[in-house]
Amino acid sequence: MAMNRQGSERGVSVLLAPLLLILALLPAAKALADCQKNYKGEVICGRGDCQRDRYGNVACSAYRDGAAVRSRTGEIICGKGRCIATSDGEVYCSTVPGGAVVKDRFGEPRCEGACEAATVENCVAEPAGTR
Repeated sequence: MAMNRQGSERGVSVLLAPLLLILALLPAAKALADCQKNYKGEVICGRGDCQRDRYGNVACSAYRDGAAVRSRTGEIICGKGRCIATSDGEVYCSTVPGGAVVKDRFGEPRCEGACEAATVENCVAEPAGTR
């Protein structure tokens, strides 16, 4: 049975609509907080990434799209933006929430905005629903 052009276009529209809806919702899903359970079974959420230390404690970035990383001592430290470790183990993050960071050809961090050291103060570790 032959399909006319109008029927063919309608079929493509029917298939394309759900795909477009999914693509439209992806940024909204990224805006949701990251959450992890700590060793007590409490759910810890932040506005950005969450990480678990070697003892099962969880800490999350207090900033939307911020990063949480383990320091060389095993402590969770956070940044406003993405973070990167240098060759000596220091962790630097972008000062821009969600901002990018890369290493240059000499291994030094280069950050969107400026670079700052990741800190415990940029983290939150409160159980979900307590704020």
